[in-house]
Amino acid sequence: MKLFVFSLFYICREVIRFFHKNFLTLDQNLLAEWLVEIAKKEGYIIKMLEYNFVNALTLVELNKKFLNYETDTDILTFDYSKDNQITAESFISREALEENAKDFSQSVENETLRLISHALLHCAGYKDKDEAEKSLMRNKEDEYIEMFHVKH
Repeated sequence: MKLFVFSLFYICREVIRFFHKNFLTLDQNLLAEWLVEIAKKEGYIIKMLEYNFVNALTLVELNKKFLNYETDTDILTFDYSKDNQITAESFISREALEENAKDFSQSVENETLRLISHALLHCAGYKDKDEAEKSLMRNKEDEYIEMFHVKH
């Protein structure tokens, strides 16, 4: 059993990466394990997943360049997934994440979990364009945040 757990962490480090400058306080191995579990529950496997924690200006520029939006956002995910294999890269605004945490009376850690799971859920086919989709997405995020805290 220990060999399997070691292999899982080794595989996670190879396919799930977090890029940040002293921002992410959650254990990256635990996050990777959690993301693999979410993907499995949703019927997917993770081939490659990158999370980039950037400043708000970078996210605005990406939004303009790739989506032709002139607005800021908290997260932008580029989904290259095929079939049930998730391949994606996400960009998360550190400033927006911290502001969301304040606005919704959440810890920065919980808001980080929300945005990380949000990106993965988009890759698993969840949308958030209308109120019904947003509600389902929020319920899934809450479920997986709770799962992270119960397991870790």
